[in-house]
Amino acid sequence: MLSATDVRSIFTPQLALESQREAFTRLGAGEAVQPPRLLVPGPDSSVSFCYSSRLAPDAPAVSKFGSVNPANAARGRGAVHSVITVLDAETGEPRAIINGDSVTGLRTAAATSLAMQQLAPGARRILVVGTGAQARAHLDAFAVSHPDAELQIYGRDHAAATEIAGSHGAVAMTDLEQAVRDADIVVLCTSSLTPVIEDAWVTDGTTVASVGSFAPDRVELPPSLLTRSTVVVDYRPSALTDSGPVVEAVASGSVDPDRITDLGSLLTGATLDRSPTPTDVNVYLSVGVGVQDAAAAAMILTAAEAQDAGTQADLG
Repeated sequence: MLSATDVRSIFTPQLALESQREAFTRLGAGEAVQPPRLLVPGPDSSVSFCYSSRLAPDAPAVSKFGSVNPANAARGRGAVHSVITVLDAETGEPRAIINGDSVTGLRTAAATSLAMQQLAPGARRILVVGTGAQARAHLDAFAVSHPDAELQIYGRDHAAATEIAGSHGAVAMTDLEQAVRDADIVVLCTSSLTPVIEDAWVTDGTTVASVGSFAPDRVELPPSLLTRSTVVVDYRPSALTDSGPVVEAVASGSVDPDRITDLGSLLTGATLDRSPTPTDVNVYLSVGVGVQDAAAAAMILTAAEAQDAGTQADLG
């Protein structure tokens, strides 16, 4: 059993980036086993989820079960909680139970930074919107993937943004519109059901990433922005049914689903629907996919066994 402390001591942002490169490369090459994600709606806009996958047909089965509860903010608790289980590849017996929250933050941020390496490798100014665990994880991830970029953070709670900025080598911004207009990369890490930025704020050459639009009713990014953008998603089958901005844009007819490319395709040599230019707007949307957890768990367990980390438990 691996706690959040165990995971954080093993799964560095650099290792997380390597795991996500493997995850999406295998997915793009058709090697991973990736069934659809399961969502179970709950009260107060909460939703439980189950991601499951194998990195390859003969690899261990990995499943993450958890919940997103926006109302937890008023309770002084984190919004996202989950647990990851790993089964033995041959016998199917439980091999490990891993704290999922720590893995989710690191692997999600690593996937975003991986996508930004493909779409905006020379970005000089990166703005993260939000003050939760995902915002912190993304600042850590960009410190690895874009080490020369200036990191910025904006939050409605400016005190929280200032605290995070101080501990992550970032600058706390007070004017969201101007910060968006000036950024090369804008990353939205909120649980908002409605857009937190406006289409008009996004200038030519900007890349916008959304990690909070992970369900059809969550639209933290204006769907209209997709109509003038090169659209990349983490995994097309999931995005077309579960990413709020994608669902709305496709349903309205403003975006042709054939124009949407996924990260795995980019990593395995696919081309975008058009060659990017300096004036293009790029949009990356992430809803999460099980192979991310499978790749992360594989690296975490290898390191844990080498370091004799975690707690042994008999579930028999």
